[in-house]
Amino acid sequence: MREYDTTFIVQPEISEEGREAMLQKLRGVLERAGAVPLEVDDAGKRKLAYEIGKFQKGHYLSLFYLDQGKSVAELERALRLDESVLRFLTVRKEDRVLDVEARKAKAVELERGRRERAAERAVREAEERAAREAARLAGEPVASMNDEDEEEELLRPESDEESEDEGNGRSSPAGE
Repeated sequence: MREYDTTFIVQPEISEEGREAMLQKLRGVLERAGAVPLEVDDAGKRKLAYEIGKFQKGHYLSLFYLDQGKSVAELERALRLDESVLRFLTVRKEDRVLDVEARKAKAVELERGRRERAAERAVREAEERAAREAARLAGEPVASMNDEDEEEELLRPESDEESEDEGNGRSSPAGE
């Protein structure tokens, strides 16, 4: 058997229940075709590199499965027919998977780790939202953070000297 990874992007406003229903449908397509679904990686909502069908963001999902190659066409057909799917790509990860049971066990362990990280992230985001709301109610100025701001904030290194611009080679206009 071979291992495949089908990554697809769905419209950002699709609900959690809608995504779960879509994944169940895709797992059914795989099982009917004789494939062995392994795991799903939900990479979350991200900004797209370019606009696709008037969408600037998309929700990224990856579906990993074992098959002889017959189910790929059926899975891609199902994705092509689903209007909420913006793009998809299938790649062959492993040419030969000899120990299917070991790969299934590894997939279960990876899925468990992903669920734990998702739960931790949800708790952290809820705490941050509560802190922002408490600060807002207390009358403190709070910058509202949308998804893009949160992503940029997570990627930006922290620095105590952000406001200092000396030595950067820029000249400022007089009076500033």
